[in-house]
Amino acid sequence: VVFTNKFEDKKVFLFSGRYINEKTPQNYSVNQFISSDLFAGNANNTKQFSENKMQFAGVEGHLLDKKKNGDLLEIKLGNQLRIDNLNTRFELLENENILTLPNGYQNDLTYSTNDIYLSAKYRFRLRNFTLLTQSDFHQLFNKIENINVKSNQNPFFVMPKIGLDWTINDKNKILTSYSYNTTNASVLDVYSGFVQTGFRSFSKGLDEFSQLNSSSAFLNYTYGSWGDKFFANVSILHSKNNDFFSTNSVITQNFSQSEKIIIKDREFLSISSSIDRYFKPIKSNLKINLGATKTNFKNIVNNSDLREVKNINADYGFELRSGFKGFFNYHIGSKWNYNQVKTTTTNSFTDNMNFLDVSFMFSDTFNVQVQAERYFFGNLDKENNKYYFLDLEARYVVKENKLTFFLSGNNLFNTQTFKNYCISDISISKTEYRLQPRYLMLKMEYRF
Repeated sequence: VVFTNKFEDKKVFLFSGRYINEKTPQNYSVNQFISSDLFAGNANNTKQFSENKMQFAGVEGHLLDKKKNGDLLEIKLGNQLRIDNLNTRFELLENENILTLPNGYQNDLTYSTNDIYLSAKYRFRLRNFTLLTQSDFHQLFNKIENINVKSNQNPFFVMPKIGLDWTINDKNKILTSYSYNTTNASVLDVYSGFVQTGFRSFSKGLDEFSQLNSSSAFLNYTYGSWGDKFFANVSILHSKNNDFFSTNSVITQNFSQSEKIIIKDREFLSISSSIDRYFKPIKSNLKINLGATKTNFKNIVNNSDLREVKNINADYGFELRSGFKGFFNYHIGSKWNYNQVKTTTTNSFTDNMNFLDVSFMFSDTFNVQVQAERYFFGNLDKENNKYYFLDLEARYVVKENKLTFFLSGNNLFNTQTFKNYCISDISISKTEYRLQPRYLMLKMEYRF
């Protein structure tokens, strides 16, 4: 529900209210039992029932006051209540007979958070500069009821933010901001019993209240605008978590268990840039993308000391798109992605994707679209690291807004399988997908 009232020429008041009631049950069965090292007995299969009920209610008043000099004042006052009920039941069975419900693998949790907040924002305009100041005040009332054990917490925190925009001239613009954030734990962070998340994996939460602090700085530079022949954009984001959720994991051949822990100091750095250049002689636009991210954090695996994990990702590519007035146009490009994960060992790979899209507008009533793609996965064997795809669609209008025929062809190279490669700090995995064989489909659209 939203109510808006413009009670003065440059003053607006908005009132909004929202209510959500959600229920997500799930039954999960595993017909193979490979966790005998974890559970004793004669079980040969497992079942888990889980249900998450969520209720949310929120109201907010929002005042906007634009001053004569262009400054803008915004004030928000609101209250948000969220109640989560998490119930999980894990069973060990011999055929259809329930043998036991293991202790430590059950959950009956109610987690409620009531957030009363006030946000004040003021935007100053000083010639070519715009200064943004903002402070968010939060009073939380957290409550956990877990298998008849109740606990409460009432934290108060402030989240400040400051930003500066500088319009140097019509071509050059710089945006900057800095913010300090506090994040309250969700129900998926606080549950106390292990939950089966895969056929041989279990995870659990922290079993206590927590608020995590982080700060982030952002810098963006743009040259030109989207309508110019040349446009460039560069962004840098640096984020630091004073404390963050990590994992303490036990990994064996037949099962893995992980529980959340709080570790200090995690950093994230992202740099991205794009360049657009229109070439009038060939009536085409060239786009170049460059980006890189670096993340470092710590975790525990198999009772080790805290170990540092460094992840580097780089992506780069180009696209060339035509803007001909005739019957033919094209869109061609290539994208590369490099991933590296470093712990006590280093693993890396480079993937590549090339594409070509062409369109033929033979007339106002007949056109053809063709899409071709090539995928290359650097860490797969030579016989399985290249994949080719070709799709086609033709459209013929017999009578406008009345009768139209379509001819669609997918996977025309008839690629049977598709494999990809993934690495993390604890695993290297290959996933194979079976694809639908080549097919053609004729469709007719008739409007009454």
